[in-house]
Amino acid sequence: MNTDTLIEIVQNYGYIAILIGTFLEGETIVLVAGYLAHEQILYLPLVALCAFVGSCSSDQIMFLIGRTKGKPFLETKPRMKWAAAKVTRIMEKHETLLILGFRFLYGLRNVTPVMLGISGVSRKKFIILNIIGAAIWSVAFSWGGYLFGMLLAELLQTFAEYARIIIAALLILGAGFAVVHFYRAWKGH
Repeated sequence: MNTDTLIEIVQNYGYIAILIGTFLEGETIVLVAGYLAHEQILYLPLVALCAFVGSCSSDQIMFLIGRTKGKPFLETKPRMKWAAAKVTRIMEKHETLLILGFRFLYGLRNVTPVMLGISGVSRKKFIILNIIGAAIWSVAFSWGGYLFGMLLAELLQTFAEYARIIIAALLILGAGFAVVHFYRAWKGH
């Protein structure tokens, strides 16, 4: 498969991949998508919007799972137990900041909304702060990838003949991370 075909695939399905990737986790996919926006393969505002929608909707669902299924749900996810204890400690001291910023805390993104649902945080408070937090996160990571693209573009001026190879490598790397993450999520790890 040549790089033009790969770029066409990303242009056709990239936004769907961002939605799905951010629904499950997403940092890597949003950074790569931000970079691809710099390369004018994707459109930065749509990258941020897809990241926002995927992240925010995932968190709302996880909050509702915490509210309705709570502790029995966590019992089926043994790898979440250590994170749940950590989230509980943070939540006791910094509930509002946790809701705004849990996406930035590696390893706590999926369990935090569940724990907030279990804890009895009001739905209204969670929805409002979750929207604000998702907006900050999606813009920050989209722009982070875009700025990385700017920096990389400066470096690539010297090595212009390698640009397509690097884009293809980043796309393959991003796809690899997504496949591993989907596989782990599917296996329940």
